[in-house]
Amino acid sequence: MLIKKTIGLFAALIICLLNSYLPVIGATNDFTIQLHGERLTLLVEKTYLHTILSKLADQGVIVKLDPKINPLITANYSNSPVEQVFAGILNDASYSLLWESKKAQQGPPEISLTEIQIFKSGSKDLMRQILPSKNPVITQLNDGSYHVKDEILLQLVAGTDLSELKRYLQKYNATIALSKLPGIYRIIFPGDVDVQAVIREIKKISYIDSAELNYAYPIPQPIVYQPPSQTADVDLKYNAPTINLAPIAILDTGLSTSNLDFDKFVISSLDVLSPNVEISDTLGHGTQMALIATGLIEPYGTGVQSSESYSPIIAIKAFDENGFITDFNIMESIDFALENHAKVMNLSWGTETNSAFMEKAFEYASSKGLIVVAAAGNEPTGNPVYPAAYPTVIGVGALDPHGTKKWVNSNYGSFVTIYAPGFANMPVGYNGEPGIYAGTSISTAYVANSISGFLSQNPSATTQEVLEFLNTKY
Repeated sequence: MLIKKTIGLFAALIICLLNSYLPVIGATNDFTIQLHGERLTLLVEKTYLHTILSKLADQGVIVKLDPKINPLITANYSNSPVEQVFAGILNDASYSLLWESKKAQQGPPEISLTEIQIFKSGSKDLMRQILPSKNPVITQLNDGSYHVKDEILLQLVAGTDLSELKRYLQKYNATIALSKLPGIYRIIFPGDVDVQAVIREIKKISYIDSAELNYAYPIPQPIVYQPPSQTADVDLKYNAPTINLAPIAILDTGLSTSNLDFDKFVISSLDVLSPNVEISDTLGHGTQMALIATGLIEPYGTGVQSSESYSPIIAIKAFDENGFITDFNIMESIDFALENHAKVMNLSWGTETNSAFMEKAFEYASSKGLIVVAAAGNEPTGNPVYPAAYPTVIGVGALDPHGTKKWVNSNYGSFVTIYAPGFANMPVGYNGEPGIYAGTSISTAYVANSISGFLSQNPSATTQEVLEFLNTKY
């Protein structure tokens, strides 16, 4: 039997007032979201609502949500009634809770939460289901690099019959998945296989061109230059992009439209891990980069009052909810970008892990005409950071807030092609609140916007001509 309880804005306000007299535990930095029947433990600090609901979806609850509702939540509830928790954290939205009653062997019936619906009054049709996460299991090696557990990537020698590989892998009971790049395969093993030993063995086979782990890379940590209490309001300019501008594919943590209307700018979007789900951004980094790449936000030190061009974007959520991107997901993202006619690709992230398959992926992107730009990194080590250091990628460092000299924390080296403004006033936060953020992520997105504007005027320009343009601009 299903029991439906709907609480509107007025009722939620009343319950909020009542809840102010109920005890909650003290402030904590723990990230705990655990459902126990009719009670919920929610210990979070500055966590997006989407993240909280995703965890509940992982625990078997059907979750439906208007994607534009995604506030930052700080809450300290320990084993509290579910209704009390949602009344306390949802101030500007309505919600419905659906319950299931099951007959117990002894005692009263067992009540369990089966579905959560969150919507704006009168707009339930805008809700979309949040599916359980498909985050890959990431492990770390002794050298500090990350990879997907029980997976490898391999490339066959041209002309090899796939049946040979299938016969070889039968002894491992492995699963083969074809990537979107020609001749490259993702191999998924059962949990009891030493994948590094398999790689050593498989490299000896004549029809295997190359093989390595399916490496994973974390998104860079946020650098807040100025706290939000000191940050001025940002006046977003929602002008439609010029029709002939070259689209920018942004491979990042996704795109949040909870408080920002990107409809005029987004040509297409994809959640690589959940292709049938509407794109979202629980971390915020991708949304920040979209604001810069579109031209809606102008970094400090550019010397202009407003963007010279507003660019359309292809938003790709390639990072999982834990902030990792994998080589295989990079390949899937590149294919989607090319299918949707991207001319520029923005990679506001990087790693010191040099992956042969990541390099192959961006070689392929470049061969199809994509101009790829990537962040040089926010630690001034001089060490190469990838993909910025690959020959087919334009590496971007950051300038200071005045745009006159290199930022002290920007990485440097022969692989850095250009330095661009790297400070911006962000109306949305990245794992935190709005404020003035700094980093080569920002400078990279700004360069992507500049290249898009140049290509709109020079659609047949070569990579060399793009580089010459950048050298005259910065």
